[in-house]
Amino acid sequence: MELLQLKYFCDAAETQNFSKTAKNFFVPPSNISQSIKRLENELGIKLFIRNANKVKLNENYIEFYKKIKAALDLLESAQKFLQKSGVIEPIKVNIQINRRVVMEAIEDFKKKYLDFPIIITYSNDKIINDYDFIITDKEIDTVYEKQVLKEEKLLLAHNRDIYVFKEKLTAEELKNCPFITMGVGNSLYYYTNKICNDLGFDPHIVLENEDPFYIRKCIGQGLGVAIVPEISWSGQYDDCVEFKSLGNYSRTIYLYQKHTEVEHFKKFHDTLVMTFKNIKL
Repeated sequence: MELLQLKYFCDAAETQNFSKTAKNFFVPPSNISQSIKRLENELGIKLFIRNANKVKLNENYIEFYKKIKAALDLLESAQKFLQKSGVIEPIKVNIQINRRVVMEAIEDFKKKYLDFPIIITYSNDKIINDYDFIITDKEIDTVYEKQVLKEEKLLLAHNRDIYVFKEKLTAEELKNCPFITMGVGNSLYYYTNKICNDLGFDPHIVLENEDPFYIRKCIGQGLGVAIVPEISWSGQYDDCVEFKSLGNYSRTIYLYQKHTEVEHFKKFHDTLVMTFKNIKL
């Protein structure tokens, strides 16, 4: 049994919904269901009764939940004591892009090592001194150590049943298309305008949204086309969505790290780098 696995179990027992637990831990719902299934296989019992949109803890294992919950509370109390005494320094991470991949790294880190505290921020904050790690595609003027994590292609995403393109995209096809993108200040907004301008026209942007989930849903519903990252959103689209190459357009994913000799910071860095290295589309 893994510590994070038990945290998932307790939260799911309380929320009675794997999707809600996934939101609480900032991971895909599949992570929760697979983790719980592995736990059930290890124990040789079915902890949850599963219905269409709800899960319920099997009444036979309520006492098991209470004991696990008490143990987790005790561990959290011990951790808070160490934090107050200054023994454990929290890892402060600013995730500007690639939330899915970074959260996979965090999950993997928590499985392998002691449950070090991690503070996560998603804003495109320009005040970077408060963070230990920053994942972004922006060039930042800082004394932080800079490292390239990945180069990812930019693709055109569209609903294949509504938008039909030639094998090789042309400006003539694209200039009359409605575009969906992130808000001003986001790199995808910048690249949408840049790529279209390079092709000789201004994009007709019909929808801007700060939540990648809704951008992907709008693409699937055929509300427009979008320029999207190949890696960051991989595997999260509706089945009707397909992709077209835009040529050599790509964006660079950078890791900025505050220099530190703290051991668990080094381990987190190594986990993050390895996760990006092993990304599978």
